[in-house]
Parts: sequence; structure tokens; C-alpha cells
Amino acid sequence: MKQNKEQANAAATGSGSAAGSASQAEQPEPPQEVQIHPHDQPITNCYQLFLNIRKQIAKRRRGLFPVQPKPPQGFKDYLMNRCTYVLAGSRPTTPNINYPQNLPPPIKDLFTEQEKERYRLRTQHVIEKEKLVLSVEQEILRVHGRAARALANQSLPFSVCTILRDEEVYNLITPEQEEKDRNARSRYNGRLFLSWLQDVDDKWEKIKEHMLLRHHNEAESLHAVQKMDWEWKMKELSLCDRKSTPKIEDTHVPMVHVSDDFDLLPA
Repeated sequence: MKQNKEQANAAATGSGSAAGSASQAEQPEPPQEVQIHPHDQPITNCYQLFLNIRKQIAKRRRGLFPVQPKPPQGFKDYLMNRCTYVLAGSRPTTPNINYPQNLPPPIKDLFTEQEKERYRLRTQHVIEKEKLVLSVEQEILRVHGRAARALANQSLPFSVCTILRDEEVYNLITPEQEEKDRNARSRYNGRLFLSWLQDVDDKWEKIKEHMLLRHHNEAESLHAVQKMDWEWKMKELSLCDRKSTPKIEDTHVPMVHVSDDFDLLPA
């Protein structure tokens, strides 16, 4: 009798352990965490979304640092350093007129008026040339700054413009973008830097050619108009035959000189 009870208890214990193991086997595994793309996340709190964006921007900004580029060759002779360019008030508004000795007195007023126009055109040409030189110098400095950042493996400059641009970011930075920025490796070398400088030189040389061609056209057009006005004035004052074309001396109606010999950068 006692032996039968022990066998029944053992059977009950075995069946209970078997049932327990079966129930453990039937329990489902805990679901694995699925990474949700930032753009696919539901927007439950717009304020929290904005804070998350600012945290990403702050994290990216901590990777920026000032990079000091090397000054280009001849930087001390740059026009932006010498500051010898024309400014408002730095030049007289009226030219110092030297009248030709053989200039007829009745036509002296016309010569004065035309000389003022020639002076205005010469000043305009000087200002445009100086603006062109300043633009080339600024782009050369940007190329040297870009080279210094490439050497430091920093794609964005540490500048006010970068900070202001980051203030206008309203979307979360995706992991793909972060991984792309993290794995970006600069392929900068000396040959690439020289190609950048050559591109700048070719670009501004073409702009210089077009500007000088326009200057020549403006000088020739002004000279033609002034010669025509001079001819009409001579006929009006009876200084020549009305039926003939008078011969106008170059000292009476000179052409504005346009110099093609100027360098965009100091040698």
C-alpha cells in the first residue's frame, strides 16, 4: 500500500514537471526590438521632435573646429590688404582739365563737358577692374580655406554661415546621413589643390577678357558720339564749312585709354 502511494506521487511529480516543461516550450519568445526610421516615427509631440533635432545639430556641431589655412603666395600685396582701391570721396568728382593750346575759345565749354564724361568713364573702368581683382582674391582665399578643411577632414567650415544654416534645419538627420558623414574620407592631395587654383584662374581670365572687350566698346562708342557732337558744334559756330566734314584733332576729342595690361593677382 505504502509502495503504491510512492509510485503515484512520483508519477504525479513527473507529469507536473513534464507539463511545466511543455508550458515553458509553448511560451512565445519576446519580440525583438525593431529599429524605426526617424522619418517613419509617429509625431506624438512636436516639441520633443524639435528638441531631438536640436540635439542632433548640437552633436554634429561639436565635431567642427576652426581651421587656419595657409595664406596664399603674395598675400601681403593683395589689393584687399593694401586698400588702395577707389572709394566714394577718395577721388575728385571733376577732373583737372588741361586745354589744348590750339583749342578755339568758342568751343571750350564743349571740351569741358566731354572731358567730364571721359573722366567718369575712366573712373568707372578703374572701379570695375578693382572689383574684379577683389573677387579673384576672395575666391583664392576660399580655395585655400577649402584645402585646409579637406586636409583636416572637415567638410563644413566653422563659420557663422554654417551656424545660421543649422538654425533652419527642421527634419531629423537620418542614420544614413550620419553614417555617410562619419565614413566620408577626404581624397585631398596637392594635385587636386592645383586643379582648384587652375579652375579659378581659367574662370576669371574669361571674365577679364569679356570685361576688357566691353571697356573697349564703351570707349569707342563714347569717342564716336563725342566726335559727332564736336562736328555739329563746329558747324554751328561756323568754325568749318557746313557742307564738308571737318578734320577733328585727337587732342580735341581724345579717346579713353583702356589698358589690357593688368594682373588679377600679384606676381
